[in-house]
Amino acid sequence: MNPYLLIAAGVFWVASVGAAGWFSYGAGVDSELAGQAREDRARRETLEAAQQGAATAIAALKPVNTTIVQKTQKEVRENTVYRDCRVPASGVQLANEAITGRPTEPAGGGVVPGANAAPR
Repeated sequence: MNPYLLIAAGVFWVASVGAAGWFSYGAGVDSELAGQAREDRARRETLEAAQQGAATAIAALKPVNTTIVQKTQKEVRENTVYRDCRVPASGVQLANEAITGRPTEPAGGGVVPGANAAPR
């Protein structure tokens, strides 16, 4: 048997496998592109149908103006006691500042006692 014939057959076989792979890859790419185009078209059609349905529903709305007449209910509480309201001194100071419109001086002139100061 001629060794050149075996080499030629091997080269032919490698070329045929490469060509088959090349064409299969191209077919797969074409198939994927076709699938994506199909999904895009379905998405576009769904969006258009939803927009058309919403536009039809909005056009069908008819605004109705209704006047509601009722008696006003009024509750008056007298002598309200806020037993559970516990506001710290800083909160009272802020409330007083808001009421008077001017800042107030904190107790003790804003001076923090030293580390070894006696408690009062």
